[in-house]
Amino acid sequence: MKRIWLVILLAVTLVTGCSRQNSLSDRDRAIAAIDAQRIHEVTAELASAIYGGRRTGTPGEAKVAAWIAGAWKEAGLDTPEGVDDYLLQYEAPLYSITAFSGVTARGVAGESFLGDRSRAMPYAGNGSVEASAVLVGFGVTTAEHDEYAGVDVGGKIAVIFRYSPPSWSVPEEQAYLAAKIQRAAAHGAVGVVILDVPSSPNPFDMRGQTVSAIQDAPPSILVSVEGARSLLWAAGMDFDVFAAEAWAGRGVSRDLKLTVHYAVSADGNPVASAYDVLGVVPGRDADRKILLCAHHDHLGTDRTGTVYPGADDDASGVAVLLEVARCLSRTGTPPVSVWFVSFSGEEEGLIGSQALVAALPDLRETLIGVVNLDMMRRTSSALGVSVAAGDIRMMAAVQAAIGDGAALSIIPWTLGSDHATFNALGVSSCMVSGHGREVSWYHAASDIASDIPAADLGSAARNVLHLLWRLMESM
Repeated sequence: MKRIWLVILLAVTLVTGCSRQNSLSDRDRAIAAIDAQRIHEVTAELASAIYGGRRTGTPGEAKVAAWIAGAWKEAGLDTPEGVDDYLLQYEAPLYSITAFSGVTARGVAGESFLGDRSRAMPYAGNGSVEASAVLVGFGVTTAEHDEYAGVDVGGKIAVIFRYSPPSWSVPEEQAYLAAKIQRAAAHGAVGVVILDVPSSPNPFDMRGQTVSAIQDAPPSILVSVEGARSLLWAAGMDFDVFAAEAWAGRGVSRDLKLTVHYAVSADGNPVASAYDVLGVVPGRDADRKILLCAHHDHLGTDRTGTVYPGADDDASGVAVLLEVARCLSRTGTPPVSVWFVSFSGEEEGLIGSQALVAALPDLRETLIGVVNLDMMRRTSSALGVSVAAGDIRMMAAVQAAIGDGAALSIIPWTLGSDHATFNALGVSSCMVSGHGREVSWYHAASDIASDIPAADLGSAARNVLHLLWRLMESM
């Protein structure tokens, strides 16, 4: 008799367990399937030295794109129409810096040669320049702060501090190197010298690297803190005093009464191929699409042989992207189709996402939302979601996900990654990120996978799925 009751009890337990499993929503089953350790292993793979830092247009970037395509296939994703084996190839507008003269500065205190304390810059332009130098603070031009006001850089070299004062409310895109160069050129500068600040020195040496070009960019260089001290010494000025004043938000723009000379040589490399990697989980409504994306490119290897792994930026985002794709594709059919895209060219000025839009122009007509994942290592209890204030659909989806318990927080809008390409097309877009550019490992050789907690990556994937589901339900 006891044996009969045990059999009955076991049968009831099994039925109850199956019933509970079947009662879970597709979203909950996908979230439950997230494997944090698997995401960490993918992050470590993408950040490994065999890919040479994944610089766009290099053999390492092509190799990592092929690896991701294989992962898309293993996860069961479909290949979008018009794309071969998940790979969208495009020609990247790149060139290679072949020579840099170093910087000579002559002023009231004497002459200084910066030597290895200065570097050719990404987007560096090409040519020799010798001209008077004008300091324009951080080169910010907003309604509240216009550091070009009252100074004339026409026909001169614009000297600009890196980043922006922490006390100022400055859109992040104002602080980018490329944006600083473009604004200086728009004001008539014939050269740009960017001075590193004591809080964030950057040792990356661009000589011999394949980098992207800004059309008609003036020759531009990056100067280390020690080089900046030497440069301003020649002008009879104390760099540390001026850097502290500028960092505190006090205006420092002025004529330096300094003549600066340097030369950058670069060879065009118009045949550099780069790759975006695309996969699709078809939805019940195939005519509407959400795009979930990250970027697999990073800084590459400098001339000393130092590899920049880019584990957080943005191997972590691609790894989370893959895990979400894997779990979503195996837990039912979503309400709308979800495109998973790993871009190259983000570090080169969003050229990979722009290449996708150019190659698949019809995508815009059916695309109803973009969620971009960029740097999943967290410095706070929640991931930040950058949403434009007027984007009602995306804002509502993020708030609904937060209401579900997702560890997300709304942060100020920025155009600093591939979501900007789609925002410019009028598509509802956001960026999900664990921190800003203030962290010590940002664009540094110390950005390694072993420093990223697997728990951060698992939590990121679960939170992204919460947001993705709320966005799908809002359509």
